[in-house]
Amino acid sequence: MLSLSPMLSRLLSALVLSASAQVSAVQPGQTPPPLQGGPWLNSPQPLTFAGLRGQVVLVNFWVYSCINCHNSLPTLSGWYAKYHAQGLEIIGIHTPEFESDRPLASVQAALRQDRVTWPVLQDNTRTNWQAWSNQYWPAFYLIDRRGVVRAVHNGEISSRFPQAIPKLDQTIRQLLAER
Repeated sequence: MLSLSPMLSRLLSALVLSASAQVSAVQPGQTPPPLQGGPWLNSPQPLTFAGLRGQVVLVNFWVYSCINCHNSLPTLSGWYAKYHAQGLEIIGIHTPEFESDRPLASVQAALRQDRVTWPVLQDNTRTNWQAWSNQYWPAFYLIDRRGVVRAVHNGEISSRFPQAIPKLDQTIRQLLAER
């Protein structure tokens, strides 16, 4: 039998505990964690997935100071204009990377400047970021009418990186067609 030094044994135990404590990111087939915190912008009240049941929901983790997030906004605006009346709701979860991303007035100004009209949850405490085990700006989670995550995309969706746009657009149309 292999004998380990007490120090090495403690280190291996710590690594095993650390690895088991890690929660994997939300994946297709899972139910997303509840939306927590606030304030909510562009919404008269906090939104819940239970309250959105029956709609297709696109959750977007972003921060206004991120160029990749900013470049994705025209695609999101186009989808919101095209599919909102058919049952698509977009929820932006604004999660600051830097202290300068935190002030509510700055987020509100960015929403006005970028013409973001869909609901946005300001997640200054990273409560949602951590609950979803999210690691990317931007990240996109498509949730079907039953409340199940059906697709995940990490990274910019824009004319600079157009390969993801047709696939996500097709998935949105497919989910909207499901009853």
